[in-house]
Amino acid sequence: MLNNRSRSDTAVYIHTGNGEKCYAMNKQPTVPETFPIYLSSAYIMDSVETIDAICEGKEDGYGYFRVGNPNADATSEILAAADGAENGLVFASGMAAITTAIQTFVKPGDHIIASPIIYGEAFYFLKYELKRWGVETTFVDFNKEDVKNYIRPNTTLIYGETIANPSMSVPDIQYLADTAHENSAKLFIDNTFATPVIAKPLKFGADLVIYSATKYLGGHDDLVGGAVTGPADLVDKIRFMLGLYGSNLGATESWLLSRSLRTLPLRVRKMSENGLALAKYLEAHPKVEKVYYPGLSSSPSKELADQQFEGNGYGGMLSVNFRGGQEMIDKLIRNLKLIRFVPTLAGVGTTLTYPARASHRDLNKDELAAIGITMGQIRLSSGLEEADDLISDFDQALDNL
Repeated sequence: MLNNRSRSDTAVYIHTGNGEKCYAMNKQPTVPETFPIYLSSAYIMDSVETIDAICEGKEDGYGYFRVGNPNADATSEILAAADGAENGLVFASGMAAITTAIQTFVKPGDHIIASPIIYGEAFYFLKYELKRWGVETTFVDFNKEDVKNYIRPNTTLIYGETIANPSMSVPDIQYLADTAHENSAKLFIDNTFATPVIAKPLKFGADLVIYSATKYLGGHDDLVGGAVTGPADLVDKIRFMLGLYGSNLGATESWLLSRSLRTLPLRVRKMSENGLALAKYLEAHPKVEKVYYPGLSSSPSKELADQQFEGNGYGGMLSVNFRGGQEMIDKLIRNLKLIRFVPTLAGVGTTLTYPARASHRDLNKDELAAIGITMGQIRLSSGLEEADDLISDFDQALDNL
């Protein structure tokens, strides 16, 4: 049986049953180029004073995996730096990040204003789950109505997305932030579709940025995770709740996420190029009714996108309404050869999903109609292929409808 333990002389020993053997020194002449994975669920303490110092924040260190581990912390620091934030946290899923962050700052009797054009399960959580705990949410289309008209004395939070899912509309983040702060409320922005490469909401006054790290940040369809970034005081409050609820991201998933972040700028720029190419092609196709993409000149969100985005494109996500219902979409999915139907997004390959039956299936017909989701709508996530190959795949698929 192996038993690792650390000594004050900075050496790590292994007890093999035949005596102790020095395994490695912390001050090594060489350092691994890739951050290692720390799979230990707990850490040995030299004394009671040590655990007191760590728990009280007087010394750096780790005790129990659920409340902190090196891989999660390293990945959080990378994300915080990308967003221009003081601190960050990673979670077991995007929904864990959303629900934990919101529950940290609301209480029974509070009021939230949210866009209805958000991830379907986030909508469900805000409309139905929080209501069970005495928190009411008013849904306001930020691009059609003035959020100021819906502020109440008990409004504590405004919630939206940088690029809304699935209409691809872009809100005025600075206006939302100013409105929130004038009324002692906070603004949380889900930046999943944009990533820090496309947009940095903290620059425009957002108090907290939230991600489903499963998507672009992870980007390889091999991990599920979430993240938040923001000021240290807000993140520290969420950190306590993360440990309380046990929604921490595992060491291996944290390592995979940090690996993926190394290529994030390259991937997002290429996906944005492909997204724009597909949007222009599909907008001109006679079997297409409408294309939603903030980089199109026809998009009502293009001006705001140009003002708020970083100049690295408009993202790889677009929604397309075809002149037909579910039957046509089923045929299209069967005809496509390169592009696959997958109920997620932002992997290296181009995929499509069907919002009415996937990301927003928890919404009823009226709720779907209110945010513009039709039975003839798909959401496309452009990948890293050559744009000509993607367009050729749509050509043959649409010709055979």
